[in-house]
Amino acid sequence: MLKRLKEKSNDEKIRNTMNKRISFIFGIIVFIFAIIVLRLGYLQIAQGSHYKQMIKNSENLTVNEAVPRGRILDRNGKVLVDNASKKAITYARGRKTTPSEVLDIAKDLSKLIKMDTKKITERDKQDYWIQLHPNQAKELMKKEQTLLDDGSISQEDYDETLYKKIGKKQIDTLNSKDLQILAIYREMMSGSSLDPQTIKNEDVTDEEYAAVSQKLKELPGVNTTMDWDRKYPYGDTLRGIFGDVSTTEEGIPKELTEKYLAKGYSRNDRVGKSYLEYQYDDILKGKKKEMKYTTDKSGDVIDSKVISHGSRGDDLVLSIDVDLQKKTEEYLEKQISKLRSEGAKDMDNALMVVQNPNNGDILAMAGKQIDKNGNLTDYDIGTFTAQFAVGSSVKGGTLLAGYQNNAIKVGEEMIDQPLKFAGGLTKRSYFNQDGKVRINDKEALMHSSNVYMFKTALKLAGSPYTPNMSLPTDISDAGQKLRKGLNQVGLGVKTGIDLPNETNGQIEPLTDNPGNYLDLSIGQYDTYTPMQLSQYVSTIGNNGYRVQPHVGLEVRKATNKDTLGPVKEKFKGNVLNKVNNTPQQISEVQEGFKMAFNEKDGTGYQSFRNTEVPSAGKTGTAEVFQDGKPRVNSTYIGYAPIKNPKLAFSIVYTNQPVPEPWLNGGDLGRDVINYYFKEKSKD
Repeated sequence: MLKRLKEKSNDEKIRNTMNKRISFIFGIIVFIFAIIVLRLGYLQIAQGSHYKQMIKNSENLTVNEAVPRGRILDRNGKVLVDNASKKAITYARGRKTTPSEVLDIAKDLSKLIKMDTKKITERDKQDYWIQLHPNQAKELMKKEQTLLDDGSISQEDYDETLYKKIGKKQIDTLNSKDLQILAIYREMMSGSSLDPQTIKNEDVTDEEYAAVSQKLKELPGVNTTMDWDRKYPYGDTLRGIFGDVSTTEEGIPKELTEKYLAKGYSRNDRVGKSYLEYQYDDILKGKKKEMKYTTDKSGDVIDSKVISHGSRGDDLVLSIDVDLQKKTEEYLEKQISKLRSEGAKDMDNALMVVQNPNNGDILAMAGKQIDKNGNLTDYDIGTFTAQFAVGSSVKGGTLLAGYQNNAIKVGEEMIDQPLKFAGGLTKRSYFNQDGKVRINDKEALMHSSNVYMFKTALKLAGSPYTPNMSLPTDISDAGQKLRKGLNQVGLGVKTGIDLPNETNGQIEPLTDNPGNYLDLSIGQYDTYTPMQLSQYVSTIGNNGYRVQPHVGLEVRKATNKDTLGPVKEKFKGNVLNKVNNTPQQISEVQEGFKMAFNEKDGTGYQSFRNTEVPSAGKTGTAEVFQDGKPRVNSTYIGYAPIKNPKLAFSIVYTNQPVPEPWLNGGDLGRDVINYYFKEKSKD
């Protein structure tokens, strides 16, 4: 019995001990739980509004950082425009960073880098002096401050007076060290908050780049990165056609602000300003890097995260063949030199366009402006922005207009002779000054008969030629019909080339000026661009289809390597219209073009009689004036081979001497044809 009581007593002791331990542990758990509940209550009730305000004050802002532009390549994949990387130092100002805080960073940064101070303006120096000497500035303006306080003057008047009082005496107190700080400070303050601004990206030394990189933690908002500039592996070749990109300092040019801002650009973005860079900016600009900055209630950045790493712009492949382009330029300069040596001392422009007549691909476009000393300036853009009187080259278009309006028929013969009108006016052909020659339409093109075109124009006006007749007084309807025919082949209308600033030439009204109407029929009234001439001769060569010319060929997706990515988009030459002529009528003009280049009496025979493949075309001479003195513009248009042409061209030389002697510039077209069908065929 005693033994059982003893055992029971031991069990109770053990049980009591366990119960105490469990109670202790449970008490600790309850205590911890109570602390947690109290803490949560404190945070939610007592501090809830505080943390809500912190969340409200913490804003997520997305800021874009620029990336390199896409490359521009020729049709064979040769890089024409690329990017050259360079070191850069940037600064992104916090939303509530004060000017004095920015100035402190600028002072620290001035110990690490050296700046060019040439961009500092007088106003920059005045503003900086005010910031350095606020008390002295107030002392200068005691009287004005009183007037400002009582409303006698405006803040604008106050500021204007202050700047007038801060003159050379005050500015000269700024030493070279101050100017270094100011040069940095003005760049840091140039943009909006959290938008990275370039402080220095020219001639950043390795030592400067390393020194700043090591001090980034002590320079809030400052960063070291890589910037880029456009580089041109082929030098000045097509440099004008490529156009320009704005600098980091320039950002969006003022005249383009509205256009680019509407597309979502930032004001400090580097954008295409002209020609191809402008035309294809959406493709070349790339996708910018996106950073997400989180700021606290003070506006200080407390966290940042990369949302998108971005990518450089897509590559633009051109229809241009850079080897052909270089050869065209070489032959053009050679021809200029030859013509000047033969007497063309006043020639001031020489331009050429080479294209595929079937699809509108521009293969080469070269232009030179020539000064009195024979110095050459690139003028490639003149092939579509400058217009000239082009002379007899247009006569194929005149015949097509005559056919369209039933003024003449295919194969129709006429007598080429001096035309005499009432009042003593006489019009004649250059090849036949005094005689009578029976010719048909093809021969009219071969000989470049003015008379045949005049008679065609008079028939179009409903007044066939008779000796000593009066010219028709109202030629508005006839002028419209003739121009409509010329428009159909591309003369007098924009070609639609994918480059800005194209002109459609100078097209003056035609109502009661019949002399000008007759001149229009031989290319002596309206003016045209070399690009229009190229489109026109291509329309003849491809059996009557006016095709839109283009220099953009395709877009290739950007890659991380120098290789071309997959094709994203292709550009094709759209057919703008089909001429309103029968195949027989078009063939008749083609035959006349063939004769002009291949028959002994043809105006282009001297240069084109023996090209690598048979060619066809037309020549022209327009009477013009330069500084009040008579000159001529010489033009050549053509295509090759005669059947199923693969290449078409136009050439314009302006202000050559009045014949005689006759200066032949057609060898340029011959050389390009021979190179293309001989040398390029080897490739």
